[in-house]
Amino acid sequence: MSKISILCAVYNAEPFLPQCINSLRNQTLRDIQIICIDDCSTDHSLQIINEFAAEDNRIIVIQTPQNEGQAAARNRGIEIADGEFITMVDADDWLAPDALEQAWDVAQQHPETDAVLFDLVKVWPDRAERYPSLPLPSLSGKDAMRLSLDWQIHGLYIIRAEIQRRWPYDDTARLYSDDNTTRLHYLSSREVRACRGIYYYRQHENSCTQQISMRHFDSLLAQQHMRQMLVEEGTEKSILDYYEKYRWLQLVDNCYYLYLNRKHFTHSEKQQAREMIADARKSIDKRALPKSIKLKFGYKPCLSFRTFMLQEWLYFFLRQITGRL
Repeated sequence: MSKISILCAVYNAEPFLPQCINSLRNQTLRDIQIICIDDCSTDHSLQIINEFAAEDNRIIVIQTPQNEGQAAARNRGIEIADGEFITMVDADDWLAPDALEQAWDVAQQHPETDAVLFDLVKVWPDRAERYPSLPLPSLSGKDAMRLSLDWQIHGLYIIRAEIQRRWPYDDTARLYSDDNTTRLHYLSSREVRACRGIYYYRQHENSCTQQISMRHFDSLLAQQHMRQMLVEEGTEKSILDYYEKYRWLQLVDNCYYLYLNRKHFTHSEKQQAREMIADARKSIDKRALPKSIKLKFGYKPCLSFRTFMLQEWLYFFLRQITGRL
């Protein structure tokens, strides 16, 4: 049994893979398992990880039968992970040499800690920026989950294997649904802490989440599935209500995205987006919304979907002409 298993989903990451894999091989914590899952890459990614595996028996290579996406690929790795803790490192990111040892030491010093966050540094071609640290030395799982909703804390950490297996990566939508996994991991943790081990998170201007695309509305599907999982888990009402408020704010955000980018979408795409927004609006428990939202123009639930969308368009139009959009 390893101390930590690392999941690395790989898809056409040839330019970055050597740096990523070498950062894992050179960890000061030696008792680790490195699981590389090639998701039908069309470049030389598979050849690269096979060459590394031939040199280091801690590296295990898995090939997916078809391109499945990061979440599904990582879940294949979970099936063979033997670590006491599990983490993931994207194929274009890398770790500082002592990152895993720092995280492991915190977990050993605090037996109630189930999740240990890395010290996250976002890296652009011309600069680097450290992510804000935890507001307290430790957080309860519930508090960590709430803070993760608007990313006051990030989602890169080691997690106890039993929690990871209980909540594998959500693959409801290709984008955004892995956010659900982070929040369920935190919610299931007794205690969440941070360490000084650095995770270097490479930023791409051309990433999927930065492009104008219908995939943006997948976030609504992911959030609906998250709500369903919380209900099935018997989550307490206060957390469910908090999540409904979050979903409503995200619904308005998706309306804003559609308004702002309406010229980039075809008529049929705009109609599909409206239908997705309507379905999400219908699924939200309006009773859970605080009065401050129910009474605020631009956020009022309204009696009908048509009235709601008219409100949104007027709200964004007024903000636009006043220079506040």
